[in-house]
Amino acid sequence: MYAAKWGVNFFSSSEFCVSDVEGDTSCNGAYRRMLSVPQSTANGKLPLTGQCMALLRREVSSTEFRSSKSTCIRYSKQHSHLPGALTEFVWKDYCPTIFRNLQALGDIDYEDYMMSVCGHETLMELFLRGKGGRPIYLPKDNRFVIKTLKKSEVKVLIEMLPSYYCHVRNHAKTLLTKFYGLHAARPVLEGQKVYFVVMENVLRSELPIHRRYDLKGSSQGRTMTRLGDYQTTTLKDFDFDFFFYLDPSIRVQLIEQIKSDCKFLEEQGIMDYSLLLGIHREVQHRGTSIDLSICKGESFSVDAMQGKHKRDPTLADFFEPIDRPGFKFGMKLPARAVKIPRNDKGSSSLSRRVATEESCNALLYFGIIDFLQGYNMMKRIEHAYKSIQYNSKTIPSVNPKAYSARFLDFLCRVFQPEESSS
Repeated sequence: MYAAKWGVNFFSSSEFCVSDVEGDTSCNGAYRRMLSVPQSTANGKLPLTGQCMALLRREVSSTEFRSSKSTCIRYSKQHSHLPGALTEFVWKDYCPTIFRNLQALGDIDYEDYMMSVCGHETLMELFLRGKGGRPIYLPKDNRFVIKTLKKSEVKVLIEMLPSYYCHVRNHAKTLLTKFYGLHAARPVLEGQKVYFVVMENVLRSELPIHRRYDLKGSSQGRTMTRLGDYQTTTLKDFDFDFFFYLDPSIRVQLIEQIKSDCKFLEEQGIMDYSLLLGIHREVQHRGTSIDLSICKGESFSVDAMQGKHKRDPTLADFFEPIDRPGFKFGMKLPARAVKIPRNDKGSSSLSRRVATEESCNALLYFGIIDFLQGYNMMKRIEHAYKSIQYNSKTIPSVNPKAYSARFLDFLCRVFQPEESSS
């Protein structure tokens, strides 16, 4: 009965099963049934490491990129804190083996993943956000980002998945956001099906993120109309007034990786993606003061660093070896942030330079996000319409080749090689 209603027309469902909900109807019971976890498992943890490594060692077949698995899960009403809350769902996993492999590549424990993602509170929140037009949700552990998708975006991800899977396996330092699961859920009794993808949280940090930006490398329409708290508001290109000095050798490898990622997205016909960037301000650089409109009431000094090194600190003092296990470009990358002065119209340009640079040391968190938009007919029409009104080079909607070239050029100007002080 459920399988007939649950079909997706662009590929077929391979398996459908309904969990036995008699007896244990708690949330943990629902998880165990989905995970096939015996209740007597020691410490409540799954012995999945060996299984995941075995999956990674073997080649996956083409059918695993088109497979799916559906399950009926039920939550006890005693765990529901809202009157009339939904307690029974049909849950669908897309390409489960592929995403298990991607989880293993990201050192994600499968049980922890499911406990975070398929909790009753999470599902209820996704349904509420889907109705309210708010697509992003962060579970309480802050490890993942869950985003509701349109059916067209699900189709793009499924079609791109074989190439994406190869790319992230062959490029350990890719900046492309890691996808850990693609799911759909629908209340059994009534309600609309919600598609959602589970991704890594690019800005997850034990340190405060003082500013965050969503950057496309275009300027038209790329500003926030209402600014709130800088630490919680995601700003856009027009509001961006920084560039960053990086260690030259790190910068070379970073730009090469960005080129590889942009080439991949161009080949997939993808555009409209962004660099999600978070800035944690560390210390004042060389005694200069810089007002970032962040860290109010805080003062920073390099005295401690100078006492330790008997000199002005350089970026090399903050870097960890790039060849260390688990190193990732977009995770806690040391840089020197330089503020770009704004012109009389209130805008800034990365091409502008001043004799005296206001700068501070910073740690950067970043990754490429939102790469599920193809250059379809609607985007072509948008490009034609906006090209009449604005400079076609400044609008977001351009073809994948032009978008890739502009995005790469923009990031080459954002990330600059640190000049030698000698």
